[in-house]
Amino acid sequence: MTQDKDSAAHTLRVFSARACAEPLRQASALFTARTGIDVNISVCARHCATREAEQANPESGTHDFLVEIAEDGYHDMAIGGAEYLLDDGEVRGIVRRGERRLIAYRRSALIVPAGNPANIRSLADLARPGVRVGVSVIDCLKGLWEDVTGRAMLTDPIRRNITFHASGCVAIVEAVAERLVDAAFGWSAFAHMGDGRIEVIDLGDDLAVYRGTGIAALKFTRQLDRCRQFMDFLTTPDAHECYTRFGWV
Repeated sequence: MTQDKDSAAHTLRVFSARACAEPLRQASALFTARTGIDVNISVCARHCATREAEQANPESGTHDFLVEIAEDGYHDMAIGGAEYLLDDGEVRGIVRRGERRLIAYRRSALIVPAGNPANIRSLADLARPGVRVGVSVIDCLKGLWEDVTGRAMLTDPIRRNITFHASGCVAIVEAVAERLVDAAFGWSAFAHMGDGRIEVIDLGDDLAVYRGTGIAALKFTRQLDRCRQFMDFLTTPDAHECYTRFGWV
């Protein structure tokens, strides 16, 4: 587990996927400046621990971020890149029921290598013969490709072109950046993760899918009131601005 700083008494400990960490760090700094309450952010130490185009394996579908949170067993809160992940957390008894807040949304997009060598301009281009398509099979991106392609009735022809199944957000960004695929399904907010090595292709309003980034209190916390204070802060305009800087809406 990678942490921003050493834990201290009464510090709020938040688990976050790496793709959601940067705006959270900025918002947490504002919260600490105003309240004096420190926030310790841990980023996942499994599939997104390193910048690697990791192919999914049989374990990928069973070892999700909730498993890592449960194994650690000490965080007060967790950030989920999609609401269904926090639903799963409630069902498993990891997330406290009713103790959740929606922070902001991410909008679906296609991501392509810098320069867009395959000249991908629309969703329909992913059905062209020979186009290599990447998808993630875990966490916030799980099933996103079907949600998008189903709106255009292009699920079957695009599925035939899927050549890379990634283990999460970092892996899919790296697969695109390393040109292992011609395009992949992701979020418009991924632009900040590519260091200039990727480009974002907007899908248009008719095909766009939005998923919420939320925060939830966990069963492990012993400071629920402070958790509520922090979660409420993340719904304020000042905190939301931290997210819009990185492409959330």
